[in-house]
Amino acid sequence: MRVLLLQPEDSPRRGPWTKQSWDLLVDLGRSSSQTAAAWSEMAGCPLLRAGSFSDGPADIKRAGEILSVGKGRLLDGEGIDWWTLQSLEILLKALSVLTLQRLAREIPRSAILWATRPGEPAATFARIAGLPWRAYGNGWMAQSLNRARHYARLSRHFSPARITEIFLDKYDSAYRRRAQFASGNQPATMPVVLIPSAYTNVSRVACAYARLLPDQAFLLVATRRSATLFDRQANVHLRALASYAETRTPARELREILEKWSALSRDLQPIAEIALLQRLGMFDHFPTALANGLAVRNAWRAVLEREPVCGVLCGDDTNINTRLPVLLAAHRGLPTLDFHHGAMDGFYLAKPMPCDLYLAKNELERDYLLRVCGLPVNKVALGAPSPAHSVAVRSHSPINVEPARKTTIVLFSEPYENIGMRTEEVYRELLPALCRVARETERGVVLKLHPFESFSQRSEIVRAILSPEDRAQVRIVSGPLTEELLSETWAGVTVESTTVLDCAMRGIPCFLCAWLALAPFGYLRQYAKFGAGHVLHNANEVADVARVIAEDSTSGRKTVGDAGFRWQVIEPQQLAQWIGAESPELEARRA
Repeated sequence: MRVLLLQPEDSPRRGPWTKQSWDLLVDLGRSSSQTAAAWSEMAGCPLLRAGSFSDGPADIKRAGEILSVGKGRLLDGEGIDWWTLQSLEILLKALSVLTLQRLAREIPRSAILWATRPGEPAATFARIAGLPWRAYGNGWMAQSLNRARHYARLSRHFSPARITEIFLDKYDSAYRRRAQFASGNQPATMPVVLIPSAYTNVSRVACAYARLLPDQAFLLVATRRSATLFDRQANVHLRALASYAETRTPARELREILEKWSALSRDLQPIAEIALLQRLGMFDHFPTALANGLAVRNAWRAVLEREPVCGVLCGDDTNINTRLPVLLAAHRGLPTLDFHHGAMDGFYLAKPMPCDLYLAKNELERDYLLRVCGLPVNKVALGAPSPAHSVAVRSHSPINVEPARKTTIVLFSEPYENIGMRTEEVYRELLPALCRVARETERGVVLKLHPFESFSQRSEIVRAILSPEDRAQVRIVSGPLTEELLSETWAGVTVESTTVLDCAMRGIPCFLCAWLALAPFGYLRQYAKFGAGHVLHNANEVADVARVIAEDSTSGRKTVGDAGFRWQVIEPQQLAQWIGAESPELEARRA
């Protein structure tokens, strides 16, 4: 039996494998049942989708339970559990192993495996299945060509500044090189709330909280350049973590924790699930990661020693580099608050909560954390940032715009490749159908790109898959979501982007493509539970968009819910109290 393993970067539509006959296709990326049916017909054989073997949030919890067995064995002098930290890095890989194990049971022992290219996840799947495999492009010349193509795609997708950032993240994880060129900082003279940030969106939301306390100083320490690309107000001061980093390695402490790691890795071998992860090389990076992690920890420790920090406000505690200051501050008895820069944080299905309190922006997020993730009720409070931060919350009622001005259907695109989806196939399923609806209703289609998507690369896909007639209807838009675009939007369409809330808050009908929602966190169910959007169950239902909107208008059905997904802005005095910005000691220092 000849089995072709489709790597996430590849398609059965193109490649040398199209010239061969196959008995079975196995998609190791993520695809919809509609795409799978088209591929199966094209190849003349059945197709199995790895994504269909996932159990969503239940698998996330299970992966977290498996990885929790080493908890408490890799503690450093600050009380930080490095096993738990590193487990966050491999959580999604462990989740993938659960899925591939189920998939492997469907493959006969007599199968001959071929992969569309070398590397992961085909290598992992073959090892789990216990079968030999071969790959197209495995020769040195083909590998060199693939590397050249990879770097060409990288240069096309990202700016030189972003490529530099990716390079530094990979090759200067301990900040030693960046520390050599970072200028020293004059410590703050007044108490500051520390904001650790690695991304623009985290910085923006954190600064919206800071806007509520204009008399309190905030110190935003950026782990990478992209975290500095935002408009900040006067009470937010900016520093680079590299300016606090050391060029030397904490050699003695590293030896001690590596000895603990050696003992722990031996003790975990009898546990079947962990032994499998060990055989698959999931922990091979631990020694290097521990060395780099201790260096980053020391940089954050220097921040807390040099600066008069009164509390920590963190917007991404899944990222190790921004979780570390929360753990260090908690160890010192400083107040710690967490929030999430998006709609929900599904990693709380598996990760322990490091902070004193989590600020949920609305009831939708709070309900998800309590009901789905199982966080303690006393650890989650409603408390959104300043409404001025978000397009969605500047107006608490639908915009009154003449129907004639509602000229566009907006497809809110996403970086689908991050979860192994193929953007080309998503666009094939959605854009032609939306163009038909647009023609029937005398409107146009806007393809609104996520900040992580490349305008040029997405434009190439649109040109390749659409007819000239359809291309004439589509306008591609990049950059931040604007008031202007929302004011002209007649209908929004997305897979499970948080833009569904931007639409819902304004009374704009938004349609969620449930058959494409392949992320494991259960976000779409939560949106649907709170009425944030209409759920479409297959691509054929895209044609019903106009009918659904007309029926809603005729019946008077409200597209905007009550308080479920409206931001519940925190009272400034409450924020000051929780973040440690309001105490007799601090008031005395300010005086």
